[in-house]
Amino acid sequence: MYVDSGIEAVGAVRWGAHFCQFYETADDLIDTLVPYFKAGLDNNERCMWVTARPLRAHEATNALRSAVPDLDGRLSRGQIEIVDHDQWYLTQDGKAGADAVIDGWMRRKNEALDQGYRGFRLTGNTYFLEAQDWDDFAEYEEKVNACFCDQRVIALCSYCTLKCDAGGAMDVVQNHEFALSRRRGAWTMVESASVKRAKEALRQANEALEVRVADRTADLRRALADKDVLLKEVHHRVKNNLQVVAALLQLRAKQFDDPVGREAFAETLRRIKAMSLVHEALYSGDDTSAIDFTAYLRSLAAATAASFGIAGRVKIEVAPMQGCVDLNTAVPLGLAAAEAISNAFKHAFPGDRHGLVRLSFRAPTPTEDGEVIVSDDGIGIIEPRLPHRKGAGLSLAEALARQVGGRLSVQRDGAVGTMWRLTYVGPVGCAKSAFHSNATAECEADLEPITADEQQAVEDHRHPQNPELGVKSVADPTGHVLNVGFMA
Repeated sequence: MYVDSGIEAVGAVRWGAHFCQFYETADDLIDTLVPYFKAGLDNNERCMWVTARPLRAHEATNALRSAVPDLDGRLSRGQIEIVDHDQWYLTQDGKAGADAVIDGWMRRKNEALDQGYRGFRLTGNTYFLEAQDWDDFAEYEEKVNACFCDQRVIALCSYCTLKCDAGGAMDVVQNHEFALSRRRGAWTMVESASVKRAKEALRQANEALEVRVADRTADLRRALADKDVLLKEVHHRVKNNLQVVAALLQLRAKQFDDPVGREAFAETLRRIKAMSLVHEALYSGDDTSAIDFTAYLRSLAAATAASFGIAGRVKIEVAPMQGCVDLNTAVPLGLAAAEAISNAFKHAFPGDRHGLVRLSFRAPTPTEDGEVIVSDDGIGIIEPRLPHRKGAGLSLAEALARQVGGRLSVQRDGAVGTMWRLTYVGPVGCAKSAFHSNATAECEADLEPITADEQQAVEDHRHPQNPELGVKSVADPTGHVLNVGFMA
């Protein structure tokens, strides 16, 4: 985390920063340390200013008060301490050792955090150092680097250029992250060779990482594109295979005149078409995991109308709503809608009656259920159906609705017509077709009881009225089991 240093030449520094400045006059100290501490006070940090010649504690206080008008209140609350060096670095036995001074800093830091301050900001002036103290203080600065690292502390050490020779200046720069020095009236940053090398190494590492990230991103994009191509090919082949199954059923259906068998073939073909359109939408669209269900309903209704041969006298209206449905939901939802559309075309417009079938879809939201509505202006429901007299189509649609966590209702739509409504809360993790597993059991439980002859015919795999026909089950390439009717 970075915080404002308050010094224009430095900008933001991270917590744990330990840097220094070279100064010549008291004005140099005021120029950097006043904004340095103002920024700390404004940031709700606890601060400590240890002074020495040429700027003593009372002078530093007056200088800071000009920038922080409420300084006296902050002093009395203990947010900032301004003391001379002899009250901090010196003891009764002489100069304090490195460990004792560092322990004092860390104790102030811990108190600051306990009192709710964001961190601890400090500075110390080394003007009091004598030549014989230099090696010990260099060791102290090295320990400070290790102790302050990753702590919520910012430390700025001040060194007078008049008391530093060339070797001493090199030691100072080496033991700090960087140094500030006034050059031609402006403060500039001086970094040690080790820091420069570390920054250069970091820059190179970042560049290498950016290249690796870019390469990896390109690889992932290519892999994603390849996956989309593969999924489109899979859906295309599934759709083609379903068309092959449908073509075979059509060929077999033409060989028989039995109306019951031909109707079973026709219903199965319409269900195959409903699933085929799902896969067609997946491979022809941009998204291989979901389809535009409104567009799907439009295609499904047109195909179903054509299969009944009533496209000319029954119009189809699809409400222009946007909403996508994933594959696991699209298959049962599409099959349920196919049953409703087929029932409308089959029963609502007897004879040469003309009419209208309306379709609408609304995707589920966190606050509203999803909805599929199929309504017509046909002859309407004559009378309510008893639960134990449900037809296979309605029972199948109810089982499909339960697969997507939904519920089904069928009722008269005003004076004429019928409204079929399926509401659902969204995918419930079931990827199987309604012709499989529990849905089949639920559907069978709702069907009218069959006769003993019919039961025996099913067990013998033959048509109850035409023994030459047998029951045939086919699985599509996605694993959906289709009861395709009676075949020779």
